[in-house]
Amino acid sequence: MVKLLMSVALIICCFAFPLAAQQVRIQSVQSSENITYQYYYDLLQLILTQTADDYGSADIVVINTPLSQSRGFSMLKADLLDVFWAGTTVERERKFHAIKIPLVGGLLGARVPVIVRDRFAEFEAINTPRQLQQLVACQGAQWPDSDILEYNGYRVERVITFQLIYSMLKQQRCDYFPRGLNEAYAEVNTKGNESLMVYDKLILHYPLPMYFFVSNDHPRLAQRITQGLEALITTGLLHVFIEQHETTRDMFPLSKYNNSRIFDLANPLLPPQTPFQNQDLWIDLPHPTKNAAALVE
Repeated sequence: MVKLLMSVALIICCFAFPLAAQQVRIQSVQSSENITYQYYYDLLQLILTQTADDYGSADIVVINTPLSQSRGFSMLKADLLDVFWAGTTVERERKFHAIKIPLVGGLLGARVPVIVRDRFAEFEAINTPRQLQQLVACQGAQWPDSDILEYNGYRVERVITFQLIYSMLKQQRCDYFPRGLNEAYAEVNTKGNESLMVYDKLILHYPLPMYFFVSNDHPRLAQRITQGLEALITTGLLHVFIEQHETTRDMFPLSKYNNSRIFDLANPLLPPQTPFQNQDLWIDLPHPTKNAAALVE
């Protein structure tokens, strides 16, 4: 009888005091220029909200420590982060649970040079990959992009912190900073970057989806995020989100790139299981290029 009364009391307590919301720990913003951080934060929040009926409420908690990509994945492995977003590689998918739905339709791999405005005429004169390969790109030291660019014969200055890249570009210690279409416009419009511009008449194009990564020790969280993203894809709301979010909307309409010079690059880091067959996941640039999968050598 005592055990029965204790059980009833426990049930009553659970209804009176609901279980605390799950905490989902993510990285902090890297710098004031890292405007598109808000895009991934808002997308994750949308997913957690829309899956609350099935999985319970969840609160995003930002770990206020600036992280390199290497450090971010180390913290994910050590269970100090729950979700980390980054471009995918074979190694990253081998060590962590990659949720294989590209978060910006694959447009992370459409890179436009951010340049100093005074060098506009110089970039106007570039018509071949060989010409661009004579210049130096600033790029994140641990980003897959640096390896991809070097593999394809481009010169790269690897920079350890995001904020330092823009500082080096303004000082012309490098010639351009290749940014995803989804990143470049919002970053250049940041206060303090008035001397810079997005030179979108030239695009470096390679397959590089941005994914949410979760530790292999948290399959339920991975299942939740997958379910939420799949629902957004099925309803078409993910593409709407990409087109309307304040940090990504300026890259549309994609018809603005009809006359851009597009240099296709191979991505040797791309996992062979990348889901190119599901056309609903991808947003294609309007140009007659090879199938992205065929660019992997």
